[in-house]
Amino acid sequence: MVGCPTCGAALRFDIATQKMACDYCGGSFETQTLSDNSLRDDARASCFDSYVYICPSCGAELLTTDKNDAVGFCQYCGGASMIFDKMRQEWKPEHIIPFQVTKEDCKKAYCKEVRRHPFVSRKYSNPDLIESFRGIYMPYWSYRAVMQGQFSVRATSPRERISSDTYEIIHYDLVGNSNLAMEGYSRDASLSFDDDISESLAPYEYKEQKPFVPGYLSGFYAETGNVDPHEYDSVVALEMKEDSVNVLEQDKQLQDYLHRFKLTPKSDETKTNVNIESAHRTLNPVWFMSYRNGETITYAAVNGQTGKVSADLPLSPLRILLFALGLSVVIFGILVALMNIIPSIKANSTLGFCLILLNAGMYYLQNSFNRTIDRERESIRRRGNGFFGTGGYTFMLIVCLISFIAIVTDGSYKQEIATLAFVPLAATCVGMFICHLRVITDSHRVKKMKIDNESPLRVHMVQEAKSFLRNTIWLKIVNYLSLVLGVLLVYKDAGNNLISYGACFLAAAELFGLAIYHIRFQTEIAKRPLPQFNKKGARYDEN
Repeated sequence: MVGCPTCGAALRFDIATQKMACDYCGGSFETQTLSDNSLRDDARASCFDSYVYICPSCGAELLTTDKNDAVGFCQYCGGASMIFDKMRQEWKPEHIIPFQVTKEDCKKAYCKEVRRHPFVSRKYSNPDLIESFRGIYMPYWSYRAVMQGQFSVRATSPRERISSDTYEIIHYDLVGNSNLAMEGYSRDASLSFDDDISESLAPYEYKEQKPFVPGYLSGFYAETGNVDPHEYDSVVALEMKEDSVNVLEQDKQLQDYLHRFKLTPKSDETKTNVNIESAHRTLNPVWFMSYRNGETITYAAVNGQTGKVSADLPLSPLRILLFALGLSVVIFGILVALMNIIPSIKANSTLGFCLILLNAGMYYLQNSFNRTIDRERESIRRRGNGFFGTGGYTFMLIVCLISFIAIVTDGSYKQEIATLAFVPLAATCVGMFICHLRVITDSHRVKKMKIDNESPLRVHMVQEAKSFLRNTIWLKIVNYLSLVLGVLLVYKDAGNNLISYGACFLAAAELFGLAIYHIRFQTEIAKRPLPQFNKKGARYDEN
């Protein structure tokens, strides 16, 4: 505890002024200039006094520098209370990034994120819930690396035609010496802090970090650091190597050489020698909140420096159901109005319109599934660019709708004209089918995913994704068969309105069923199993 130099009361760190404030006498003091009686002058000068609280339900630990600052509830499992465990000497980090986002700004940023997702239940922005945001300093390792000695950059010349069927490409190895130091790479040092949340909150501005003094912890909590700094050696070294290659390619002499000979460097074949020189302990600010529902829990975290939000936001099936029903009413009303205004529109035309919507709905749902997997796993490469990406599909969908409407609103709509007019429509459908093949190929890569040495959230997500693909394969087959049979029915123009309207209802029911499966998947992956902790950090109960 840091006492007020004027009245002796406990001080707290004020985010707005970035100073230590006294609530009794109104004093304000520079944090770095105040002394703290928890610091030692003996051999334990690298430690400070901390008061440890433990959750009796899951074993989570939080520490504070104020013995009177009791922890009211567990942030990790939602337990009703945490009890005082002991006082101990905690390691003293080299640096700290003080909180710069106030709790009010944190709540505003979180509520803004919730509003961005209209299908998320409003219970996740309940004032009583967001009031439970707690300021916690999370431990991180900050790495510094050096690249010294010889480096080799592989480059290739433009392809030149030697003869009618022979081309030549020359490969170069550009060799030189380097002396480069890089820093600012960080990884969280707490096993209890999920890596998914940590990575999504990044980056932090390490230029604004301060030398650590316990005063910054006044009014906040801290997590213990229990990850060995060498745990991330291979990951950090690879990341630093990639950045070092980018730095080398910015060298003026190397750029001139590449430009003169029109060479293209290949970063993946560049050889450099990167060594991690040191790893420094630091504390980074995080606003943390949890919401427990039965045996599952969802987390929300806000970067205490930048205000970046990372939140588990399960979708609300009721909201999506109401939206789907409302959209169906609008579409049905439009179709009925058109049929009354333009008598030439037949029931088969309505069926064709429904089939187009079924095609589009299947694609966008599958694409949403792929993007969700891609967001959590880097092993699936997002291939949304190009004509057969989402933008190209949307363009083809618009062309398809315009073509179809032009056909069915023609007063001379007959079998012969329909046969001729469906040619461009069929060509558009072929392009849409290619888009479907692309998203199906991407989604089935999930079956080959490995979940060894992954975080519990990623394991849970992959398991749910595989279960989703198994459970929906039959429904997708039925949907595609319905598309084919429906197109044939529209083309043959049997003239039986009852059959056409029945096929419309079947297509809508199939799409609605597929949407329900997607809603369930999105809802389940946003929920985490309750954590169980031990002396070595966070572990999820496998039983």
